[in-house]
Amino acid sequence: MKKITLILFLMILVAAFSSCKKDDTPATTTTNTPTVTMSLQSSNDSVVITWTKLTGSNFHGYMILRRNYKSADPETYNSADILEELYDADELKYVDHNVPLTSYLEYEVVGVYSSYPYYNYTYVYSNVISFERQGLTNFYLNPADVVPDIPNHRLYVIGADSGKISMIDYASKTLVKSIITNATLSYSALGTYNGVEELYVPRNDGWVYIYNASTLDKIDQINAGSQCASVVYNNGKLFVSAITGSYQYSVEVLDRSSKSVIATINNTEYLMHLKLVPGSNTKLFGIGSYDVFSFEFDANGAYVSWNTANSDYGYSNARAFGIFPDGQYFITSNVGAIYTGALTMVQLLPYGNYQYSGFTFNSPFTKILAGCSNYKNIVEYSYPGYSEQQTYHCIGYPMSIFIDNNNVISLSSIYSDPYYGEASNYIIETIPMSKKIR
Repeated sequence: MKKITLILFLMILVAAFSSCKKDDTPATTTTNTPTVTMSLQSSNDSVVITWTKLTGSNFHGYMILRRNYKSADPETYNSADILEELYDADELKYVDHNVPLTSYLEYEVVGVYSSYPYYNYTYVYSNVISFERQGLTNFYLNPADVVPDIPNHRLYVIGADSGKISMIDYASKTLVKSIITNATLSYSALGTYNGVEELYVPRNDGWVYIYNASTLDKIDQINAGSQCASVVYNNGKLFVSAITGSYQYSVEVLDRSSKSVIATINNTEYLMHLKLVPGSNTKLFGIGSYDVFSFEFDANGAYVSWNTANSDYGYSNARAFGIFPDGQYFITSNVGAIYTGALTMVQLLPYGNYQYSGFTFNSPFTKILAGCSNYKNIVEYSYPGYSEQQTYHCIGYPMSIFIDNNNVISLSSIYSDPYYGEASNYIIETIPMSKKIR
């Protein structure tokens, strides 16, 4: 009898202990085995992502991942990879309208569950789908100036960071060579001296460095006396805009051979960018922060005359400067201000809300083309008349444009109005002049 009583007591004790045991089961559970798969559709301007729905009362959300690199482990991610977070279980589509202009991207969807306690997350990774742009090459640049060499299908990007000079073959879209000069560089020029094509690069230390244009090997250097802002080469002479004081600039005419000073023009305030008038050995136009300029020299480089006039438009982007092929007018500023050789403003291009980044002209001269820094467009205007004819659509935002045969070549930024002084990604675009969007 005592034995039976002891057994009954032990059974009651076990039952009582079991009823007091803590329940470690999560507060919520999923109602299915978590899986998520993704599909992707793409066009030139967007990528559409769709995926399968996750269910369960502890569903937390979806994370859309976008990487610009090939992941070694698809079940890991960085915070920078998160493109979007969605918290509606029924939201099964996302459109990436701002696809970066890079040659490779990959997308992935991560389902997120939260169990008790609520900061305890479980991640469910989808398949990874890559998105590639064929024929697209990114160049990491910080352009202060771009000098095209059309006969050789090259362009030289004069960098604002560490004085980097990059030679790019725009036909093959390859970086041929780059060098670091450790100086602040500005508006440069090409020329041929003793049968060798040379690149002339003005520096902030008062020198103009001369490079072999084919190799970027330094050939020579000429001292202009003070910080250089712009250089033009013609017929054995260098015309250098030099900063001589807080507000004062001068034009120094230097002989390429002897390196001697031929002429000096003082008091050319804020003369930032000089260009040679096409078809002339003696005339130049220039732009400054508040003024426009014209200069004339004789065949030996000696000073003849110069004039200046106030401009109603600022020149925060002094790259936007082009001289008409007939030499009668020039155009500048982000609103396309057109001036005569006598420095009288003719009119503005019908720009609307376009902000121009650069200009080029066809041959024979019947068209003005203007790149836009705030739209992915190059706009074509008639000459004469200045009426808008058509618009060429770009992949990026044109920063510098020029024409090679019947193609517009554009060095385009992946960002609208990239901040000057910071490097960014650029691409080369070749746009047939027959292509248009309206």
